[in-house]
Order: sequence, then C-alpha cells, then structure tokens
Amino acid sequence: MPMMLISLGELEFSRSLIVESGKSDKVSPELVSTAFWVALTLGCFEMALLAVALPFFLPADKLSLLTSARLFGLYLPATFITVALTGIDQGRGRFGRFSVFQVIPGALYLLAILCVIWPTGRISPGTFALASLTAVICTAILRTVQDWKPIVGSRPNLALAFRLLRRGFSFYIPTLAGLALLRADMFLLVRLAPAAAIGAYAVAQAVSSGQVGVINPFVQVGFADVAQQTDSDQVASIGMGILAIAVTPWGIRLFFGAEFVSATTATYFLIGAAAFWGMGETLEQGLRAASHPRLGIISNLLGLAILLGLGVPAYQSFGIAGVATAVCMGQAASLAALIGFCVFVLNMKLKLFWAFDASTFHELKGVAVSLLKRLSPARRRV
Repeated sequence: MPMMLISLGELEFSRSLIVESGKSDKVSPELVSTAFWVALTLGCFEMALLAVALPFFLPADKLSLLTSARLFGLYLPATFITVALTGIDQGRGRFGRFSVFQVIPGALYLLAILCVIWPTGRISPGTFALASLTAVICTAILRTVQDWKPIVGSRPNLALAFRLLRRGFSFYIPTLAGLALLRADMFLLVRLAPAAAIGAYAVAQAVSSGQVGVINPFVQVGFADVAQQTDSDQVASIGMGILAIAVTPWGIRLFFGAEFVSATTATYFLIGAAAFWGMGETLEQGLRAASHPRLGIISNLLGLAILLGLGVPAYQSFGIAGVATAVCMGQAASLAALIGFCVFVLNMKLKLFWAFDASTFHELKGVAVSLLKRLSPARRRV
C-alpha cells in the first residue's frame, strides 16, 4: 500500500522542483532546505493518514498484516526525500547522480536478498518487505548526506514552499488519473482475491514491468524534449514487450518457481498493457509540456472506466488472467484516445505515431552493425 501511494501523496512536488532548479545557474541552499523539509512533512503526514486508514481498507482475513503495513509506511517519507532531492539533480541536468540514486534502492534490496535472506533461509513476506524498506531508508540517508550542509545551514522558505506546491498541484490531477489507471487492478484484487491469487498476479506484474525501465528515461529527461521522442519510445516499448513475452515461461519457472506457472497468461496481457502504457505515458508527458493536461486526464479516465467496468466480471469468469486482460484493454483505450486527441484536436498527422518506417529500420540496422563490430573476435584481440 505505501508503495502504491507514492504518487498520490507526493503532489508532484519533485516535478515542481525540476522546473524551479532549472531556472538559474546555481541552486540556492534555501531551495534545497525547503525541498527536504517539505518532502519530509508530506511523507510523515501521508504515513499517519495511512496508519489510520489501513484497518478500514484491509479485509478481515488480511488484518494480520496491519502492524507490518504501518511499519512499512516509513517507505513514504524516505522515498519523498530521495525523490525531492534527486528532482533538483534532474532539473540541473546532473543525470549521473540522478541515475545513481535511481539504482541504489534496487541494488541494496538485491544485496540483502543474496547476502542475508537467501543464505540464512529467513524467507518470508516480512523479511522481503524489511529488506525493501531498509534499502529505501538507506538511500534517503545517503542522498540527504550529499546536501546536508544546505539542509542544516539554511532555513526553509515558507513562501517558496507554497509556490512549489502550487506549481506541483497543476501537474497533480493528470498524475492522479494516470495513477488510478495504473494501480486500480491491484486495488480490485486486494478486495476480491485470496492471497495466493494476489501473489500470482504480483509475479505477473514483476515479469511484465521490465520495459518500464526502458521507457522511464524518455519521461525523465524533460517535458519538452520527451514530446519529440515518440518514435524511439514506440520501438522501445514494442521491442521490450516482444522480448518479455519470449522469456516469460522460462523466467517464471526459473525466478519464481513452478507453482507460479498459472500466472503465465496474465503476464502476457500485462506485458501488452505495459507496452501501451509506455507509449501513452511518453505522449502524455509531451502534452503536459505543451499545456494540454486535460487530454491526458480524459484518456486515463476512459481507460479506468474500461478497467473497472470489465475487471470485476472478468475476474469472476477468468481469474487473474481476466483482470490482466481488462488492464490491457484499458491502457490500449487510453493510448488510442491520446492519439485521437492529437489528430483531431491538435491537427497532428496520424503517420507521426507510427515509428516502423524505413528510416527506423535503417537506424536499428546501423546500431546492430556497430555492436557486432565491437564484439567481433578481431576487435577483441586488438
């Protein structure tokens, strides 16, 4: 639950910091201090709200998770701090440090699994959750240390804080609509499905989310530039989707075990949904940069309506594969709506949204030839 609520409570504060930090050649200590304390306040406030709301949300058969879920709420302030401070890095174009702190939580989590959980045999949902929480808290501490002097040496500016929050809120409604479409499937399953089915669906999500890492750079580099990247995004989304489909049966057995093979069909549909999401997310970010946030709101709400309308009966008839199918249909409808708005509202040409032309294949061929040359035995001997 805390992981799913990150975007809900962050109020797009980090995106506002990206804009603010890119306005001048030097970031003021006042901005860094304000960013830290606002992020900490938002995180703690949402953690408190979550602690109160969890008993009402969790079904009776899952109330045993209440204490662990409340403890895991520390994930929120830790993540908000990291996202806020790395947002300043992103606005300043310091993508090296930004990228490092994107990698650190996953690396620490993997290290905990390989060095602590696996060797000791303490394999349980609680230990994995603790490893994830520890990795995120350590990342927040490491990132805070990088800016410790301006954080403690400068007072936060209340007027600046309100200005940053107001700007972030202008991006917030489109984000909420996208978050609702992205997370509604798990909210449905928590209420409808037994724990075993939720676990199988989580495996399907884990396998299908591989292409998200390919798409995020197009979203993160910048609002204006991202609108120019539709071709590359489409190739990356579809290419990674095909690769994920090919490795799904093997990957589920190897990494999760034969007992999760039942998630294979759901994984196929979620891979398709992730590909549609990647193309739609990049296009929507470009529309936000061009001051057309309403188009993204409408498209995401359309996809959400399809998901909610089909999700419950689909689960009752086909299980988690039915929910995954509804997710795929919702994301496809959202992308189709975005393209339709661009064509009929913004008068863009439809062919702009098809990346697989002769020039694209020529560029891909050039990349492949270059890689083959680098990997050739003759070159390695030199």
